[in-house]
Amino acid sequence: VRATSEPVRHLDELLEALKAARSGDTVFIAGDATIECTERVFVEQLVLKLPGGVTLASNRGTKDSPGALIRSDAFATKPLIEALGPDTRVTGLRIQGPNPRRCLEHHARSFREDRGHEYYYKFPTSVGVETAHDRLRVDNCELAGWSHSAVHLIKGEGHLVQHSFIHHNQYNGLGYGVSHDQSGSLIEGNLFNSNRHSIAGTGRSGSGYEARHNVEMGRTLSHCFDMHGGRDRKDGSNVAGGWMHIHHNTFWATGRAAIVIRGASEEETIIERN
Repeated sequence: VRATSEPVRHLDELLEALKAARSGDTVFIAGDATIECTERVFVEQLVLKLPGGVTLASNRGTKDSPGALIRSDAFATKPLIEALGPDTRVTGLRIQGPNPRRCLEHHARSFREDRGHEYYYKFPTSVGVETAHDRLRVDNCELAGWSHSAVHLIKGEGHLVQHSFIHHNQYNGLGYGVSHDQSGSLIEGNLFNSNRHSIAGTGRSGSGYEARHNVEMGRTLSHCFDMHGGRDRKDGSNVAGGWMHIHHNTFWATGRAAIVIRGASEEETIIERN
């Protein structure tokens, strides 16, 4: 990835570069930089806004570089990075969220003691990268500590999540590596560990994903790949998305199902060669 401006090292520089960026530009963060967002997220609900067609990059893996770290410890970081248009890319970065824990006690208080969803959602949740536009690409990143989801695909088609380490997104009740609302994606070549669901979907009509050549390392709170059905949405249907193709993945998790589809897809579901 070739930077179209000088590498940035500080949050204010990053915000200025993102504001000035136009489609086709790359905003490059120095590989040894830490972009600390906690205070600004807590005080002013800061979101790093990535314009359509723009790449946000660092150099993870180049000459043993860990890649720049963008982080927030504010529990209500939702999201930290938002794609404002199609054809955005996030690459070569470490994106660290505020809550890598399972919070099992909070979930038990909420539902076993009949306090319900209102009580559960009083504790804020966090999202790493989010889009409602087509063709977001997230690659060669490490994403961890996001209690809702590390990558949240609300809408859009042609999304690509590949060659990343996605782990410790495991807040009980949510806790997704990659989550889909009404969207479609290809998820390939990733290393997953310690997520509640590494891939999940609401199962809304038309949505779906292809998952291939991913590895589940073995530590999981629940099943690994998921698609919700109509009973979860309470919409009176049995629809579990439009389509799914899950193939050539390795699951080391024991004592849990690898894949759970909670209804019937509108088109076809193919699960093979895992």
